[in-house]
Amino acid sequence: MKKKFFNSYEHDASRAVGVALEVLHPRTVEDVKKIVLKNKRISIRGAGSGLEGGAVPQGDVVLDLSKLDEISNLDENRKTIEVEAGVVFDDLQDYLQDYNLELPVVPLSHSIASIGGMISTNAGGSRSLKYGRMSSWIKWIEVIDAHGRIERKGATELSDYVGMEGITGVIVRACLRLLPIIPRSASLIQSESAEELVNIIQELKQKQDVSSLEFFDKLISKTLGLQESFHLIVEIEGEENADHVKIMKLVDDAYSFSFKEKYIIEDVKIMINKFPKLMQWAEERDIPIFGHAGTGVVHPCFRAKPAPITSWPGTNGSSIVPKGDVFVTNPLAEVGEYCPLVKP
Repeated sequence: MKKKFFNSYEHDASRAVGVALEVLHPRTVEDVKKIVLKNKRISIRGAGSGLEGGAVPQGDVVLDLSKLDEISNLDENRKTIEVEAGVVFDDLQDYLQDYNLELPVVPLSHSIASIGGMISTNAGGSRSLKYGRMSSWIKWIEVIDAHGRIERKGATELSDYVGMEGITGVIVRACLRLLPIIPRSASLIQSESAEELVNIIQELKQKQDVSSLEFFDKLISKTLGLQESFHLIVEIEGEENADHVKIMKLVDDAYSFSFKEKYIIEDVKIMINKFPKLMQWAEERDIPIFGHAGTGVVHPCFRAKPAPITSWPGTNGSSIVPKGDVFVTNPLAEVGEYCPLVKP
């Protein structure tokens, strides 16, 4: 690839900036093996939708796996399917729809997220409340280690690779578990009080048929054309309603808005009882927040300039948030309690 096109590979959704030595596009697993054997420094890239800088190269060869996009060996009886790492989540869902099957883990970036990226980050998403993270839906993976060996890893070894962001091997293929498509309905709850919203969330989390609880603060609600209040999307399984797609699309719209406005989006894991303090802290600073209220993973959106990832304190972006020209550690400490940032 010509160097003038490298720019799009030198950052991800975190807006951290790195340097790519070369960009390679393997079409087969054997191609990946050859690249691994020839290069000492490799940055593995799926869709670049991660929020923690994991796909940002630091003088590395970028290994773009998007052309490994084969879907095969669907077993309708066992409800499993084999996919290569570059398969896009929405493309897989479209394929499975003809068989009335689905992968229930739905990341925010579902329209572009690759399966390999979802595995390497152990992705969660809007239905993590009920269905957990990606690790719960993997039967086995195939990985290439630093010596070019291709190995299949099953249940007892998955934790060595899932969520490790490629540092233990290149994930090239996986066998995923599936579910029959479930009828779902969605409703929108409005509240003026963060405390009241917390009580609603705690009550709804106890219900077995609730699959998703998505939250918008007042700023995000206003941008979505809703009243300037707190809003909660509640997705329930068992029956369909006509507004399900329209209501759930608000989550995509919030995500799109944050990118169009060039916010830096973070993943903040917070205890639900600290939610009102977080809202107060964010409102005082005009920081929009949306996210997965059911699991306590929310996304504060910061105004900041892209910066070299090498200027970030620490070894990666998992414990910092860039703010203007100053990079500060644990900005949410002002809430009164440490709020760790977690992987998507």
